[in-house]
Amino acid sequence: MGIEVPDTTDFYEALMHRNPTIRRAFAIAGSAGVLLTGAVVASTPSAAVAPSQAPAPLSLPCAAYPGDDTICSGEVHSFDGSPLDVDVTVPDAGTGTTHPLMVMFHGFGNNKHEWESTTDDGDGADKYHWNSHWFAEHGYYVLTYTARGFTDQGTTRPDEPNTPAGTDPTCHPPTVPSGSSPAGSDCAPSGTIRVKNKDVEIRDSQYLAALTAAAFPDVDPNRVAVSGGSYGGGESWLQAADPMWTFPHSVDPTLPVLQLQVAIPKYGWTDLAYSLVPNGHPGFLPGDPTYSSSQGAPDAHGAGNPVGAAKASYIAGLYALGTTTGTFEEGTSPTPVKPAPCTAPETFTTWLDRVAAGDPYDAAGVDDPVVAQIRQDFSDCHSAYYQPGWRAQQIAGHETAVFSIQGWTDDLFEAVESFRMFKYLKTLDPLWPVAVGVADVGHSRAQNKPATWQWLNNQADQFLFAQIGGSHQQQTTVFSEPTLCPNNPDTPNLAAAQQLTASTPEGLANGTLNVVGPAGSTVNPLSATDPDGLATDAVVPSRLPSEIYPEPACRVSTTPSSPGRYTAISAPLTQAKIYVGLGSVQVPYTLVGANTATLNARVWVLPAAGGPALLVTRGTYRIDAPAYDSLTGTLRLPLYGNHWQFAVGDKIRFDLTQVDAPTYRPGNQPSTITFGPPKLTLPTRDADTTTLPAV
Repeated sequence: MGIEVPDTTDFYEALMHRNPTIRRAFAIAGSAGVLLTGAVVASTPSAAVAPSQAPAPLSLPCAAYPGDDTICSGEVHSFDGSPLDVDVTVPDAGTGTTHPLMVMFHGFGNNKHEWESTTDDGDGADKYHWNSHWFAEHGYYVLTYTARGFTDQGTTRPDEPNTPAGTDPTCHPPTVPSGSSPAGSDCAPSGTIRVKNKDVEIRDSQYLAALTAAAFPDVDPNRVAVSGGSYGGGESWLQAADPMWTFPHSVDPTLPVLQLQVAIPKYGWTDLAYSLVPNGHPGFLPGDPTYSSSQGAPDAHGAGNPVGAAKASYIAGLYALGTTTGTFEEGTSPTPVKPAPCTAPETFTTWLDRVAAGDPYDAAGVDDPVVAQIRQDFSDCHSAYYQPGWRAQQIAGHETAVFSIQGWTDDLFEAVESFRMFKYLKTLDPLWPVAVGVADVGHSRAQNKPATWQWLNNQADQFLFAQIGGSHQQQTTVFSEPTLCPNNPDTPNLAAAQQLTASTPEGLANGTLNVVGPAGSTVNPLSATDPDGLATDAVVPSRLPSEIYPEPACRVSTTPSSPGRYTAISAPLTQAKIYVGLGSVQVPYTLVGANTATLNARVWVLPAAGGPALLVTRGTYRIDAPAYDSLTGTLRLPLYGNHWQFAVGDKIRFDLTQVDAPTYRPGNQPSTITFGPPKLTLPTRDADTTTLPAV
């Protein structure tokens, strides 16, 4: 197995040899890879109400739970016969004669319990007023299930109902606790992880939803919504691209056709290849191309830009998490249904090994065979951005309403994942009902403050309730909340943080803040390390994205300078500035010693009140000559973005480096990039242009 985290062997070994008694909710503490756990007390079924039976075709036993919830649980066979571990929460009495259906998808490595709760408040943050209890209280049926390929390792929060797992004998037992009976949806022969393949897991959800509607005739087939975070956010976007769920009816004519009205993706992906292996090249939509950076054009099957820089620590961590909590597809399982475009063999370990092996990925623009498979499969079968359903919806005049939540400080699925879709849908129809909220939330490095999530979920609730009766065209916005760090000594001196709104992602800003550094160079000697690479990595020394956890503070620099790295520090700001948006670094470069190289950027603030430099944002660009780049030219490296308040007297530091490990995989060839004065450009709320010199 060739997947590894560069320079973090202890972390990777700790994951791959994870103690089977350790719960899914764990953290990686320090580069030594120490695993931390906490006790979990889960709610159990109430004995006050005798179980009843959900009608056929579900035919699941039901039980009463604290919070007056009734949940029907058990194993249900999907369209191809593969068992799936299912819960259906029924709406509260007195909430209407017909009911909408909410389908909620869990994150990678998690299970059906993630979005379930016995209280309105859930976890007080991401699940606050956004869980099974909340929606049942508002008259919704709520379908939750453990995705194909994953085991059910039980509850992780005290508010989650401890519903029983399915126990089909073809399923594998979870690793927690050791010696458990089969539980979940990791079942032979075809119950394997397909990473939200549109002809497999996407059809699972539609089929289960149709079974639920057939079992409960008071489900309104024209009022369906979906939501999920991370892995479930990626599916929410994919479901939104195909809102008329006809597939279940084509398999079983007794099942109803359902109409999806609303999707609420949270911190998910829309271009899987770009999110895991970002190339940094311009996108293909009108306006600022950094806001639509992608693997390719939306109608080009992922073609158009080179393979990028692999997010090494995240890819290795996700693979380890998947093999611990489930089973990846390796191209050997039976085809789930009659041949379809995305039921060809998928060999995930082979594919991830190829990405982990690094560049070159092509010869003069022609991808090697494995890379070509990855490019097409990840685009056509796993990414909402490349689906033809968007154009079909626009032509038909019925467009899925989408409210997408993304994180400024999420290093896995960054803000561009929502921005590109917003821009694409508004290109198809300026009145497409799509809105985006961005804040300091999502995967690590995000702080995920409860107050932020409560605000976001309140906005999502309003959007959902307004659109569930029938999605309709409207003017929509992008809105943002700033990132505030408790370890930033400037915070007490900053103006009151304001949430900002605009009609486009670019429109959040009205001006620019430029920092121009001196000419310089960066070297990749293959053996180089940069302590700030480890200090700022999202996975080491933090945690994997099986759930969303709060970060204790913003990341700090440990090394003001490092061999082979370029660092420039600006003059002090003479007036406060609000950075909001993506931003970029323009670099007039010459690449020597190789045809390919990865150039990474990190942007920091040196607070006027003192203390270490705080990480504000980062980005990457992979040079691939001669097919996509020249050996000499000017590149524009896009940043992940942020909403950040700079104080008077703050200095801005930016680094350029070929080695930002373990976050990105460095190139395989020793190389030097020399460049003329690079220019950092940050979009600002203030309607002026400020340029600072740097040394």
